[in-house]
Order: sequence, then structure tokens, then C-alpha cells
Amino acid sequence: MSNTVDALERHYWKAVTFLVILILAGTGFWGVRRYAPTLFLGEPDLIAVPNTQRPQDSTIESIVSNKPALLNINTASAKELQTLPSVGERMAKRIIDYRTQHGDFASVDALQDVKGIGPKTIGKLRPFIRAR
Repeated sequence: MSNTVDALERHYWKAVTFLVILILAGTGFWGVRRYAPTLFLGEPDLIAVPNTQRPQDSTIESIVSNKPALLNINTASAKELQTLPSVGERMAKRIIDYRTQHGDFASVDALQDVKGIGPKTIGKLRPFIRAR
């Protein structure tokens, strides 16, 4: 009986140790994904970065500034649109199909006419995109 109890206790502590290691590994993986997402996105040259300063006109200062330009939703490819938050392959296709059928978007808010895009999605996309 004592051998059975000892064996159970050993297996119990092995299981606890395994779970602790698993939790620590998962936490580390989450931290890397949270604070270094470019490691998981593939092509870093196509990652959308929000531009907090919206240029009033296309002066030389706004072109030369070190801030990345906003993504133009009227000229962006499907691959470029997929770098935006909440935009996957199907949503990018819907945006391009809508743009093809109805013409260019007059404003960022006009993107709400695309099926599946509402005010919340527009709020997430606004720092990354422009219409003209």
C-alpha cells in the first residue's frame, strides 16, 4: 500500500511540475506575441502603423517626416488591406469589390457601406487609413 501511495505522490508532483512549466511557457509566448507582434506577422514592410498626425496637405514636410503615411483605402491592394486591424482576407475582398462597383470612397466613414464594417471597426481603422 505504501508503494502505491508513493507512486501516486510522485505522479502527482510530476503532473504539477508539468502544468507549471506549461503555464510559464504559455505566458512567455503570450508576452512575445503581445510586445513583439512583428515576429508573427511575416512581412514587416506591410504592417500598418498608426500615424497620429494627419497631414493637412502634401507639403514636403509631411512627405519627409519620419511618420509613416496612412494607407489609402482607394488604392490599397488586398494584401495591404489585410495588414489593418479587423481586416482579413474576406473583408479585404469585400472592400475591393465595393470600391470596384461603386467607385472610390469619399471619406473614411464611407467605408461603413461595406458589409461587415460598422462604427466600431471604423474606430479601429481610422488611425491607419485615409480616403484621399
